Amino acid sequence: MEHQLKTLKTGRVYVEGDIQSANLVFIALHGYAQLANRFIQEFKPVIRPGIAVVAPEGLHRFYRKGFYGDVVASWMTKEDRLNDIRDYCAFLDQVYDKFIQSNQHLVLVGFSQGVATACRWMSASKPRIDQLIFWSGSIPTDLPIEALDAIQSCKTFMVYDETDVFHTAESVAKQEKFLRAADVQVTEWKMHDGHALKAESFARFVETYITPSLSN
Repeated sequence: MEHQLKTLKTGRVYVEGDIQSANLVFIALHGYAQLANRFIQEFKPVIRPGIAVVAPEGLHRFYRKGFYGDVVASWMTKEDRLNDIRDYCAFLDQVYDKFIQSNQHLVLVGFSQGVATACRWMSASKPRIDQLIFWSGSIPTDLPIEALDAIQSCKTFMVYDETDVFHTAESVAKQEKFLRAADVQVTEWKMHDGHALKAESFARFVETYITPSLSN
């Protein structure tokens, strides 16, 4: 017979920029088999006075090659997935409460597995988010359309590479259709980095879509 017990676990969060004085904050959710301290490096080119980045790390760490080598992290697996989802949503709630101020413009960025994480967190906790970026990742297929109501008020972007073998153009088309059925307006932006979020492309995206919106 299976039993389940609640326990405390320490989660890591990395911050770049002066979070207290920032009027624009990116909340960056990494992908599968990444670490937040490395992922946040791709955001450094956009950091300047008034801009900060908060990068929480998935609570599941493991060896990339099985028993040795680099340690990486993920947000969840298929095993006991509902508890994993509840745990990381609670963790992200704590991150939000500790670092975010009510007067800041918030951009939630999910890359790869971080896209599903962002969607589930938005659905469960409904944090105040101004802009939402799905970068090379899939919306969870198990979320009902009505669960996306928290996203409707966000300016939402879908960023992808047509040659991405993990997040294909066909997948993008299906997700765009799903989002529009949920009354979520989506702006597409194509990049050419494969399945990756790279600093140069992200900085170009920010200058095109995020920075101008602050003066509107």
